[in-house]
Order: sequence, then C-alpha cells, then structure tokens
Amino acid sequence: MPTRRELDEAEIRAHYDTLIKGLRAKDLEALKSLYGADIVSFDIEPPLQHVGVEAKLKNWEGAFATFQSIDYEIRDLEITVGDEVAFAYSFSRLSGT
Repeated sequence: MPTRRELDEAEIRAHYDTLIKGLRAKDLEALKSLYGADIVSFDIEPPLQHVGVEAKLKNWEGAFATFQSIDYEIRDLEITVGDEVAFAYSFSRLSGT
C-alpha cells in the first residue's frame, strides 16, 4: 500500500501532467484549476511578476495568442514531500510556432 507521501507525490505529478496538457491544448480552464488564488509567479515578459490567478491566466492568454501551437516540456522533475509542505523544481521549456 502506498504511503501518504507517495500518494502526495503522485498527485503533484498529475498536476504537472494537467499543466502540460492544458498548455498544449491552450485550455485556460484546465490551467485555472492548478493555481491557488494567491499565486505569485515570475515570467519572461513584463510585468515580470504576476499576482493572482487572473493575472497568471492573462499571461497565458497572451502566450496563446502569440503562438499557433505550443509545446511545454519538463525535464529532471524533482519533488520533495513533507508532512506540512511539498515543493518541486525542474527545467521547463515552452516552445511554439
């Protein structure tokens, strides 16, 4: 039987899968379900800091308008799960036509 941490890690990996599929499909609703209301993210184009779900989605909307097709790749994903918090890091690459 899987441990609580193994189940948590599997859930986090599923979120990454949803992220990749949502980006490739340009599906803002799928992406919206992944972000907490108080998300703060830092992206490549100004403004570099995006606060809140709507700001993050607006950023993705701009990317979707720029690219005819989008691909998103995640390499070397490392997930650490604790009793109170979990975090992940990876190399990610957004590309498109």
